Amino acid sequence: EELEHSNLRLKREISEKNDFLRTVSHDLGAPLRNIGGLTRMLEKKYGDSLGKEGKDRLERIRNNVSRELEMIEQLLELSRLKTRRQKKQIVDLMELLAQIRQDLTYSIEEKGIHLVVLDVLPSIWAERDRIRQLFQNLIDNAIKYMGDNPEPEIAIGWSENPKAHLFWVKDNGIGIPNDQREKIFGVFKRVKTKEVNAVEGKGVGLASVKTIVELYGGEIWGGFP
Repeated sequence: EELEHSNLRLKREISEKNDFLRTVSHDLGAPLRNIGGLTRMLEKKYGDSLGKEGKDRLERIRNNVSRELEMIEQLLELSRLKTRRQKKQIVDLMELLAQIRQDLTYSIEEKGIHLVVLDVLPSIWAERDRIRQLFQNLIDNAIKYMGDNPEPEIAIGWSENPKAHLFWVKDNGIGIPNDQREKIFGVFKRVKTKEVNAVEGKGVGLASVKTIVELYGGEIWGGFP
């Protein structure tokens, strides 16, 4: 009875947290959109008299507004992962990865990355869009943080045990310091190195991956044990 009571309380707290997240995100978004609209009106009406410095500052305001709105939208999407479950179906992972490869062709070819699937991945019973989001985020992350490796490679594989499938995405990019491998899955958490700071990112992609994995009762970690 105590365990059941604790589980119910935990579910209620999680639900309240998600409701709070959605409410705050919505309430923050409205004034930010208003600020963005006002800056466009100011530039349109007074642009000629603002001068170069005034226009530059308005542009900085708009850019900051855009970044904040993007972060809010990513937070909302993170909350939707838990509350808006999709219909499950048979998902052919080989077909799914082929589509992801096609969507990321430009980025892959631009950096000369060799993307290889080492084994024939299985078909699984899951939400197709969520599994696509999971793999695409991992591969996109590997592309973004590849660095200047002269022979860049991303490898995808899997193994099976009696209880679960183990999937992995491995690259030879800049890597993750050992003491930060667990932190990277937190919201807005990024590795703190000069190489990472030079890459644009918000720190939500891996948090989304972690959420999706945990929805299926799984675990995720950075680096190979």
